[in-house]
Amino acid sequence: MKIANKDGFKWGEKAYLIGHEFGLICVAYGNHENEAIDNAVDAGYMDSERMSDADHDEYDANGWYDSFLYAGNASEPFWCEYLWIKPASERERVA
Repeated sequence: MKIANKDGFKWGEKAYLIGHEFGLICVAYGNHENEAIDNAVDAGYMDSERMSDADHDEYDANGWYDSFLYAGNASEPFWCEYLWIKPASERERVA
């Protein structure tokens, strides 16, 4: 299991599960969902969701802003159409 910022956990942060249509990508910590996504991006775990420059130019020109988000310290574009995030406390137990 990939855990973003596992050495940088700070008091009060929550664990979030981040995934897409194929399942869990990683667990990331943050004070809120956006911070957890930024930490996952900065750790390199969201590279599979990074948009190409050509795709970003097309989607930005057409105003399809609900299909991508800017994340990480570099504010790079990432696909978010199938992305999901939820607190780890809401995970389901599997027998």
